[in-house]
Amino acid sequence: MIVGEASATVAVSPAEVLEFVLDLERYRRADHKIGRVGPVKRNGSVGTAVFSGRIKGMPGPSGTYPFTLTPTSLKFGSPIAGPARWFLTFEGSFECEETGDGTVVIHREVFDFKRPWRWFVEPFLHRWLENDTGQEMVRFKDLVEGGTTPGS
Repeated sequence: MIVGEASATVAVSPAEVLEFVLDLERYRRADHKIGRVGPVKRNGSVGTAVFSGRIKGMPGPSGTYPFTLTPTSLKFGSPIAGPARWFLTFEGSFECEETGDGTVVIHREVFDFKRPWRWFVEPFLHRWLENDTGQEMVRFKDLVEGGTTPGS
């Protein structure tokens, strides 16, 4: 299992943060681990998002990922359809807390690759995911506050 976690304080509301993240076409400018984006379907506080992943720039399989939304959090679960479900379990979350300095957003991603891929990929992805998640949150802050992160 590999984990990446990072935070950023942004000058927008939790609702704006979560809507930005759910717009995966826009959010992929911050999260370079998102490849091709398919439909995002939402029914109240639950839904699914179809997208393919990218690991260290290499394309990965597509999956349909369920999500749950509250006023201050967004949680993605493991793929329930598509080829990605044969490769990994996944947990991704965005937790928001309003403070006097803005909205603190804590983003966490957990990848647990299934056998036999676990033995090949996990050893060289630990440090990469930690670094990538930190860089993602720097890009996210700029984009969600209306910036135009160069090279995105």
